[in-house]
Amino acid sequence: RIREHSEMDDSFKAVATKIDKAFEKFGVEKFGEKGEDFDPTKHDAILHKPDANADKETV
Repeated sequence: RIREHSEMDDSFKAVATKIDKAFEKFGVEKFGEKGEDFDPTKHDAILHKPDANADKETV
């Protein structure tokens, strides 16, 4: 979220890099775009945030 909303200082960049490398080590990768239809046959959600204004589930 911080990447979307502000500049990261060096300490946040260091932590983000470590997290990204840990995900890579286990084969976890990002794909899809925000707002894309959520497809449970190809997406695994780590968080679900209900939205009363949404007419369908999205990434």
